[in-house]
Amino acid sequence: MVNSERNTVRQAEELLRQLFLEFAGLSVWIPHESPSDPGHDVVIEAVGPETTWRIVVEAKSRVTPQTAIALCERMQTHSDEFIPVIFAPVISPRVAEIAKAYGVGYVDGAGNCFLRGRRPPLLIERTGFKSPYPAPKRVIDPFSPKSSRIVRAMLSEPGKGWKVREFAENPEINVSTGLASKVKQALVEEGYVVERNRLLYLRDAIGLLNAWSQSYPGPAEEIPMYFRGDTGTAERTISRWCQDNALHYALAGYSAAWRLAAEVRYSVGAFYVEDRGFDRTLLEQLAVKYGGKGVDSGPNLFLWRPFDRSVLAGRMQASFDSSSPSRQVVAGQPTPWVTSPLQTWLDLKRSAGRGEEAANAVFEKHLSHDLHAAVKRDEEWQHGAV
Repeated sequence: MVNSERNTVRQAEELLRQLFLEFAGLSVWIPHESPSDPGHDVVIEAVGPETTWRIVVEAKSRVTPQTAIALCERMQTHSDEFIPVIFAPVISPRVAEIAKAYGVGYVDGAGNCFLRGRRPPLLIERTGFKSPYPAPKRVIDPFSPKSSRIVRAMLSEPGKGWKVREFAENPEINVSTGLASKVKQALVEEGYVVERNRLLYLRDAIGLLNAWSQSYPGPAEEIPMYFRGDTGTAERTISRWCQDNALHYALAGYSAAWRLAAEVRYSVGAFYVEDRGFDRTLLEQLAVKYGGKGVDSGPNLFLWRPFDRSVLAGRMQASFDSSSPSRQVVAGQPTPWVTSPLQTWLDLKRSAGRGEEAANAVFEKHLSHDLHAAVKRDEEWQHGAV
């Protein structure tokens, strides 16, 4: 064992020793070896008047989500008499999430920890301690505007295996091979994607979707507007303006959700329009010829500029529930475009009010089946069933 590894193990020993000594009546013993459960860096026994907890620790100088998955899978083989724990100077929220999902504990260099034992029962969780160690740098942010095109593509076809060059060759993704390689590395390290037979597959589709929603910036710009009539009239007016000027557009947010899930209700619409629609001359035309006025309060529609052109990828023509009188298409009006269910979900997740409820409705109707199927497929692959 090299000196850096020894120092990491000693740091783990000392932190766990101090943690258990804070509890009155406990003594701590660190045997050199545990013959009944080998294959770890250190064993710690916390001994009380009536019980003993045995903690087996894997101590690493750095743990990525990818290595955390491998460690957790190995540590699951320990019997219930031992509490498996990962130690690293820095434990990211993603690593902590993975460890908990596998039933494995963790401790970082600042003393933040999660330990759960079954026989005998134990639960210790400490958070909020600021780490003196710098967080490892990502290869690249997979959720930046261009990088997220790859995330979008994989989540849009969650059962597909991808070659890196496909991301560069696909016109809707349109990224360089170099960027695609870096995003691949980041997603693999974060444990969201796995490479099998030179193809990339989603490993944690739900986790990737939730992580993206937390980093999702929303529209690059939004203009609150008011049109005479109700929200439906405002939406039809904007659609006509876009068609007259050959602008790419899509109903968004609640406007899209209402057409994708019957239970959604709303009173203020939203519309994504490509960058060209925000030119001053076209906005002036929208006001003068189509009656759309920018307002400071009381809008019935928001005009949204996409943070990236991929926002309009996968847009679809709205389908209506013909059994609902309120959803009948107005005679002579073309069926409008709406954002994809994935994009609609992202925008609703960041919306105030009943955004979460509407997002859940879209998720259950349009996203849940395929994403959960991808998760199940990965689990089957891990267990050799595929």
